[in-house]
Amino acid sequence: MPVFKPKTTARRLVSTTLVTCLMAMGGVSTLAGAATTTNVNVVGYSVVGPAYKALEAAFEATPAGQNVTFTNTFGSSDTETNNVAKGLAADVVNLSYASNMATLVTAGKVPSTWASQESTVAGVKQSTKAALSQTVYPTPGIVTDSVVVFIVRKGNPLNIQDWPDLIKSGAQVVTPNPATSGSAKWNLLAGYAAQLAKGDTTTQAYSYLKSLISHTVAQPSSGSTAMAAFLGGTGNVLLDYEDDAIAAQNAGDAISIVTPPTTLLIENPIALTTTGVNNPAATAFYQYVFSTAGQTVLANLGYRSVLKSVWTATSSKFAAFKKASDIYTVAQLNNQGWTGIDPTFFSSSITYGTKNRTYPTQGVVTYLEQFAGTA
Repeated sequence: MPVFKPKTTARRLVSTTLVTCLMAMGGVSTLAGAATTTNVNVVGYSVVGPAYKALEAAFEATPAGQNVTFTNTFGSSDTETNNVAKGLAADVVNLSYASNMATLVTAGKVPSTWASQESTVAGVKQSTKAALSQTVYPTPGIVTDSVVVFIVRKGNPLNIQDWPDLIKSGAQVVTPNPATSGSAKWNLLAGYAAQLAKGDTTTQAYSYLKSLISHTVAQPSSGSTAMAAFLGGTGNVLLDYEDDAIAAQNAGDAISIVTPPTTLLIENPIALTTTGVNNPAATAFYQYVFSTAGQTVLANLGYRSVLKSVWTATSSKFAAFKKASDIYTVAQLNNQGWTGIDPTFFSSSITYGTKNRTYPTQGVVTYLEQFAGTA
């Protein structure tokens, strides 16, 4: 299988027009208390990088953001997680999935209470009872929601509409490498969830993943390099975050977006690190990202807001689903969440049970990648 090796190119930057419009509408928050520490180190997964250009510009226009500067580092989520664990300076980390945060907690870089910062620092009320919560979903510590979509060539010449179309003859799928990319994990889990939604057994859903991975023609290291590969001509369908697809479409790239009837809710976590909690500028910025103004910036860039109020105001911008259950969640796939999902699907060690040896009980995707010759 060919492996895409991207050239070093600049990812397109978000226009400051959005920030200007928000200021004109009075949408820029005026969080009080100018910070005394003026630099904030932000580290995150690759796709969200451009959005931070807009968030930081909007924040700098507020009283709390005066004289605050930012140092940004974005790349594949697992890679940046390991970089922070090894000492890369970080005050705010916005990563692809919760297991990245668990790694940083173990490394002593993120407080074990990171998920509660949304409430204790940003003041966003959460509750398992929907009527009492200010957030759309109850998962704490999540800064943006998204869904897995298909990106196809302009006009959708292969008429790709749903997950079965990705394993038909002629389908050439691009998705990142699950060994380095959180996006890849979301993509594969979405395909798995869609099979369960139509009544397949676990074994049948694994068989679908086996076929899907066999149709993969490139596995770049991150979501952004996967997009670059697709735009460069590799494959005919890209699995990606909805927000990244919208950004590409808004930039004028020759693509079409297909939202499958059933997909997976992507929940991207954010945290103040152990240094960030003591950095007033980082704390103020974290608060801004969860504010109505900050969430509106993100919503206008294609991210599904975690705040009910902003989601209600912006939901018409996004693809709708026939029923709420058409968006699967990680909690539905495993009641332990990522703690249970990671070893089952993505462990580097492959372990079989005693009853059914068709597929392993641990390291399923690792096994399928090796079976397909992609690992």
